[in-house]
Amino acid sequence: MKYENVDIFTFNSKKPKKEPAPVNSGTEENAGSKEIPAELRKESLAESRKESLAEPRKESLAEPRKESLAEPRKESPDEINPENKNMSKTADSVEDVPDLVTSHQATSILTPDTEEILQASSSDNLCKDCRNDLSDHILKTESKIESDVPSSPAKSIFKSSSLPKTTPVSKPVSKNDSISISDLSLESEVLGSSGKEDFPFEGFAGCDDNVLKASPVSEAFGIVTTGIEPLELTPSGAVITGYITSARRDEIRLGTYVVVPYENGEKLFARVGKLQYRQEFVVDDATEIHSRRMLSARGNPVNEDDYKFLACLDPLCILYRKAEGKLTRRMADRIPHPNTPILPVTDRLEVQTGLNIPENGIFLGHLSVGGELLKTNSEPETVAYYLRNDYSMGDPLIFRHMLICGSTGTGKTFLSKNILRQFMNENNRYRLRGSPSKARKNPCLVIMDPQDEYSQFFEDNENLTEDDKFRFESENVTYGRVLSTKAFVAKVDGQRYPGDKSRAEQIEFTIPFSLVEHNSWLIAAAGMSELQYIGLEVLLGDFFKSSVPHTYQNFINHIENEGTRSYYVDSGKLHESSYDGIVRRVRSHFFSKVFDRDATSITDLVDKIFKPGQISVFPTEYISAPRIRDLIVLTIMSLIVDNKLSTTGKEAIKETPIILALDEAHRYLSNANGEHSRLIISRFADAARQGRKEGLGLFLITQDPQDIDDTVFKQINTKLILNLNNDAAITSLKVPKEYERRIPYLKKGQMIIHSPDNSDIVEIIGLSNCVVRHR
Repeated sequence: MKYENVDIFTFNSKKPKKEPAPVNSGTEENAGSKEIPAELRKESLAESRKESLAEPRKESLAEPRKESLAEPRKESPDEINPENKNMSKTADSVEDVPDLVTSHQATSILTPDTEEILQASSSDNLCKDCRNDLSDHILKTESKIESDVPSSPAKSIFKSSSLPKTTPVSKPVSKNDSISISDLSLESEVLGSSGKEDFPFEGFAGCDDNVLKASPVSEAFGIVTTGIEPLELTPSGAVITGYITSARRDEIRLGTYVVVPYENGEKLFARVGKLQYRQEFVVDDATEIHSRRMLSARGNPVNEDDYKFLACLDPLCILYRKAEGKLTRRMADRIPHPNTPILPVTDRLEVQTGLNIPENGIFLGHLSVGGELLKTNSEPETVAYYLRNDYSMGDPLIFRHMLICGSTGTGKTFLSKNILRQFMNENNRYRLRGSPSKARKNPCLVIMDPQDEYSQFFEDNENLTEDDKFRFESENVTYGRVLSTKAFVAKVDGQRYPGDKSRAEQIEFTIPFSLVEHNSWLIAAAGMSELQYIGLEVLLGDFFKSSVPHTYQNFINHIENEGTRSYYVDSGKLHESSYDGIVRRVRSHFFSKVFDRDATSITDLVDKIFKPGQISVFPTEYISAPRIRDLIVLTIMSLIVDNKLSTTGKEAIKETPIILALDEAHRYLSNANGEHSRLIISRFADAARQGRKEGLGLFLITQDPQDIDDTVFKQINTKLILNLNNDAAITSLKVPKEYERRIPYLKKGQMIIHSPDNSDIVEIIGLSNCVVRHR
């Protein structure tokens, strides 16, 4: 088989031959020759492909190769198939391979080296090593395409490689000619060049350095940049700006937590404090024409590549590991390097450490950002927020007192039930500083219940599923009823407690007038003057020294006696007007309905009320008179405070950790407008200050936090803030400004926690299901 008889471009003997044109004709007409119709050429290429694949390569290619090596033969240009010169015309069939490259890419394939090779018809070396030259040209063309069009679909077809220098030829091809990629690929396959052929070139280290590889930080939001603002870290603040890539911009929120790694393994833990768009190119988009164009193109999304999306980071701390491997944090004292990746926080321990959240304690809810739960790669994926409940850093925070505040309908009672239930875990025990035994005891939970909802602690929530219970157990959430729940009902004339909301045990009691001896403010009206209050204490002191039974009715009979009045007025102990004013304010039919009724005295039930591990609920919803409700609540409060602060208090109260949950706290701890209120506030402020020592924790619930007196409010360490719309209420909470503006937009169950001794200020979402019955 003669090499010169082989049509090296098509191997198609059936294809019509054209008359060769003079190589040096120089005219465009001769250079182009007569063009074969596209349909015929397409069919011919397909047939030649089949024939070439059917022929053994050894017979068709090896023998001519030997002959050409043994005896080089020079051919005249006229002996070369004229179709070789017309190869450039096959670019007209580029549309036959639209899946490879676009027309623009196809045009860019034609390089000076390509032109030289295509005109090799006049070269003596073409016949000798035609296959090698053509294969090299194809590979070089593929490499050119890869470098010019890296994202093209044709990238998967071509392989980049190094090329030997080609021998220059006599005549270049016309610039109007181009090459069909499909034709080149076909010729390469026919000639035995697969495109993946191994070349005898030795590789060198670093040849793949510029190849894109899977990045370990492919999940990064972006990078730290200095192109907008210089990186800056000062004792008073920091300026750290990050560029956010277009693919991750929808995931960034104000308040999103991120980490920026350092080279030594430490990480900067930060929060997104500001988001900003800037133009990539200087364009005046505040024009009528631009706005109309954008409005008319509503279906076209904004091209994110035209804008810079920047996030300003507020450093919170630096995370690092101690020598023993424990993750801990310190103040942000290092600045990150430029171009460092900004990564999402995916480890639950990093979040808890970065925000100084305890790893265990009293469960309050799940960490969130902008109303969406923060999720990590841990299991479970949510981040639980716990209140410190051990003695590792002082006393448990419940004895530093808690406040839940929110408008009506925001879920205060629902949340309170879930939190209070956590304190009644069998394994939750506290010790008392002054206790001689130093033994730890379960707390007694005492609840002032104005809506008769907390006695439902005795009932299970029948709506809990097995999945809910599994999730609770995985995060150490206590759930289920408390069998030791009891309802203590005050007996009031004309009022009856229905008791239909719970099956808890009900114990009836009455308030003895003897409690007034050391708590004169129980019957003192709010409008009493200081002189009248002093006069009342004088009258009560003399009455309790008498031998008559110490009942409310006997006291009224005593002060209404004309002889008693004359004695105090004539002796100058009391002024006439003051005496008469005291009688008017103390004589009330409300008091006669609640004092000394036919029931067990509350002083005789102290051992049953204040029992470790018990929930004692005092419902007052059934009482129509607000003054009687206030009297009952103040009586219980005074009973606890007196015995806690007194060195000779009753042991059942003195030696038991007590959590006092006070709903509608603003009614009893309001600003002191008179002597009556001043005395109450002073008493409870003392109890609040000594709560850590005496084992007394206040759990206050209110919708008007601004009405709570400052002396008590200052003692509250943990504030759980639900939705509030009252500006005065929001201001009174004294939270950072960036959180103040979020409060009116909090959804139901969403809250902000401000507890300086427990963690940084954060946003959390409470449980969606109540751990006990809630109706």
